[in-house]
Amino acid sequence: MKITVEDNSLQVARNFEKQVREQPLIVKTALGRTAEFLMGLIKQRTARGINADGNAFPPYSTKPYFFNITPRAGSPTYKTFEGGYKEYRNFMGKQSNKVDLNFSGNMLSNITQKSTPTQAIIYFANKFENTKALGNQKKRKFFAIGQKEQQPIVNVFMKEYNKLSKIWANEKI
Repeated sequence: MKITVEDNSLQVARNFEKQVREQPLIVKTALGRTAEFLMGLIKQRTARGINADGNAFPPYSTKPYFFNITPRAGSPTYKTFEGGYKEYRNFMGKQSNKVDLNFSGNMLSNITQKSTPTQAIIYFANKFENTKALGNQKKRKFFAIGQKEQQPIVNVFMKEYNKLSKIWANEKI
């Protein structure tokens, strides 16, 4: 997912391009902090079982599920769970009342970001966790920016940019 600064206003676009040329480190830092804010939003809403559109995730599957129940180091032992993935989660000692996309905590903790003076990118650093996230994203839209989140994200960017600009201006004096 990329965060880029876009606006329909030609004047705003010109001003931003000027700031990128004149103060690239400030813009890069503000975009990075904005990306960190967005990562927090994604993790918080996902933990509550809410997708990017503000709706509850669909419930865990109750279709029969065949899964290896042995820890990774041991030889595989398979069991059928007639109550589906929901029953498997209960068997493994995990909550199953609400979908929070958290089994081991590895996927969501793997979200990271990198920023440049023109964009910030939020991604999963580990290929395995990225693949897991793609599978989850197909069923439950969690790795996205919701309509109601757009303005708060812009506000965070502007707040960080203004704060950093003031600090930078005071250091130059």
